[in-house]
Amino acid sequence: MAMTEANEQIQKPGEEQEDWALEILQALVTPSSAEEAAMACAAAWINFVDATQVCVVVFESSGTCLTAHGQRETEHQSVYVGQHDCSFSMLLSPAELHSATGPCAIEQPDLILCWPEHFSAVLVDLDPTQVHGGRVDLLQDISRQLLSRWSTPHTAFASPAHMEAMAEFAAGAGHEINNPLGSIIGQAQRLLKQEPSADRRQSLATIGSQAWRIRDMIGDTMLFARPPQPAFDTCDLVPLTKRIVDDCNSEFSGGGNWVTLETLEDTLCTFADTAQIGTLISHLVRNACQAVQETPGPQVRVALSRVSASAISVTVSDTGREIPEHILKHLFDPFYSGRQAGRGLGFGLCHCWQIVRMHNGVLTHERSGDRNRFIALLPAENDAT
Repeated sequence: MAMTEANEQIQKPGEEQEDWALEILQALVTPSSAEEAAMACAAAWINFVDATQVCVVVFESSGTCLTAHGQRETEHQSVYVGQHDCSFSMLLSPAELHSATGPCAIEQPDLILCWPEHFSAVLVDLDPTQVHGGRVDLLQDISRQLLSRWSTPHTAFASPAHMEAMAEFAAGAGHEINNPLGSIIGQAQRLLKQEPSADRRQSLATIGSQAWRIRDMIGDTMLFARPPQPAFDTCDLVPLTKRIVDDCNSEFSGGGNWVTLETLEDTLCTFADTAQIGTLISHLVRNACQAVQETPGPQVRVALSRVSASAISVTVSDTGREIPEHILKHLFDPFYSGRQAGRGLGFGLCHCWQIVRMHNGVLTHERSGDRNRFIALLPAENDAT
């Protein structure tokens, strides 16, 4: 895991300390890139709580991460940036980040902060004689907020703060809309029974059917906003995924072989709600099948693998068209669909995000070669609890 040539020395002794602090704060407020966010975060820990070492890890894809290592020396502070090839499954077992194969050079950090939903972590070596508890608590919150704002053109993931706000809105709006909608449906059905005119009966039937469609949308809204808690038990992903692959081949390829399953395991278990994990995999596979329906030589590949002792990967890739950047920004938003109007309500991926979140996993999308890939990381059975 060699460092890249990106290597910066930042020295701010004595009289320049005030300007240096201002530069850090400005970067904390308005980082322009993941690298700048990581460097500002590392510098803040070194300067504001007198940490002796800090390592900020930001995964830019499922297999690469950027690190900003900060170190306090006698007369100056240094921050250097590196790139590493390693799996983001380490976020499910943060101790791996400072193992022999991890990207962090701190052997025994005193503090490990890990936010899988933001693809980032902070590992800190503190001087116990210098630490101010209030500042440490403040920097933990600042670091989490700062590292939630980075983005990359290669990877898309949901913002937890944004999704939680959407869920609150969906719950409130769903409740308020549901009551008058019930009255509309009831009145349309009553009038339909009494109406002798065929034209008016057709109009009332249309009103009723569209009202029921809205109610279905409200149901999806409430399911996203207030999902049922998982009923955890041992869940074997291999037979579950085989059934889903067979069903999707029957539905989308007329019994052909659009969808293939790749795994080296006979069994691959996680501790999860089997029904919810089935919904997750089904949504991802169906989404991929719909993406390749109108492309030549459609292919959807589902891969199951144990990527580490603590994590299982469910990867669904397809040969569909590359997702435009303006759609990537909203990929996991409820009500947002990249397909034509009327062909989807836009709830599949946001339901997937909720399911993965409730199972303490990570969900992301990235483009790899000529394929779109959705990757769901789930805790392996021994680590899921």
